[in-house]
Amino acid sequence: MHPASRRTVRLADRALIGGVVFIVALLLGMEMAHAAEIIPAVGVSRNADGSGSAKLYTGLSVRTSIIPMVKADLGVAYHTDEVNAGVFTTNATTWPVTLSAWLAPIPFVYAGGGVGWYHTSYSIPGAPGYAAAAATNTTFGTHIGGGFQMPLVPMLSLDLNARYVMLKKSDDSNLPSNYDPKFWSTALGLAIKF
Repeated sequence: MHPASRRTVRLADRALIGGVVFIVALLLGMEMAHAAEIIPAVGVSRNADGSGSAKLYTGLSVRTSIIPMVKADLGVAYHTDEVNAGVFTTNATTWPVTLSAWLAPIPFVYAGGGVGWYHTSYSIPGAPGYAAAAATNTTFGTHIGGGFQMPLVPMLSLDLNARYVMLKKSDDSNLPSNYDPKFWSTALGLAIKF
């Protein structure tokens, strides 16, 4: 074969290999573009011991696949709670930042757990002086739970999940001794894939 013909064949081979690599990268990029989702949600939380009333809360999370059948979820929420302690009621406002790992053997069902950083402010409205701003507590907690997603259109799904959150009791003497920070939560969100 003539040297110029060999060079042309090598260029054609390289162009073909480059084209295949480009198409594979493009397809993977398209698939990965749909691998992450942002989920704004509203939910209901209730003390694990059943005391108090159910409270609405809001949250936002970002979820992505990390390996086949395993998803990672980073979320933030806003919870409020009330505990009746005789004369005064204690309000607890919590801003949890959580990291979860969800096992999803079926694409629309998941279960797992995770850890969280919980920044909680306690106040006693109507109490005089120092007791009105009782305490601020930052603690780590764990949670277990699960949920499912119901596709609406290719880029949107309804996401329903439930969690049991386990937190350690605060040692602050200004807080009611009967206050248990563990709670159940159920949330309904809109998963937006991007």
